This record gives sequence, C-alpha cells and structure tokens, in this order.
Amino acid sequence: MFEKKWGEVMERRTQRRVVRKSRKIRKNTFVLLTMALILCLGTLAMGGEKGIQTKTYYECVQVEKGESLWEIAEEYKMDGADIEQMVDEIMEVNGLKNTNIRAGESIIVPVTKAA
Repeated sequence: MFEKKWGEVMERRTQRRVVRKSRKIRKNTFVLLTMALILCLGTLAMGGEKGIQTKTYYECVQVEKGESLWEIAEEYKMDGADIEQMVDEIMEVNGLKNTNIRAGESIIVPVTKAA
C-alpha cells in the first residue's frame, strides 16, 4: 500500500516537473521570438533611412530682375522636395521675414544633392 501511494506521489511530481519545464520553454521561446522581431524591425527601420544619403552646401545667388524667391527655390530644390519647404529654408538662412526680394540682392541658398 505504501509503495502504491509513493508511486502516485512520484508520478505527480514528475508531471509537475514536465509542466513547469514546458511552461519555461514556451516562455523562453516567446521572449526569444519577441527579441528577434524587435531586432528585425529596428534593422529595417535603420536600413530605410540609409537608402538616400544627401549632402547640403550653400550657394550665393544674385537675384535677377523679375525673379521671385519661389522661382529660385524651384530652381535649386532637390527632385521630389517640397517647394514651400525650400522657400522656408531660404528665408531662415537669410533671416528674411517675408518672401520679398529685390533685383541685385544676394541671397544664400541651401543646395541639397544626393551623395
């Protein structure tokens, strides 16, 4: 009788160990997969930024008669860039409060090129 009871106790302990081990394996697998996913997403995000490398330099431009800041921005902006953003950058670099410019005036234009 004692041996039968002892056998049942040992069997329950073994079952509990198996269950604990199984839970631990599932938890570790989940953590590992989560970390791998985060690493992959981070790598993709960083790779997307590396795609286009640009270099910005500044050019001094003399304003011609009848020329507007918008026309200058259109001429010097990078392909696909927003013209309004380019106008804002030119205004910021030159400390302009509005888009009014005069013929003969020299302005600095940020020029961005793919490196």
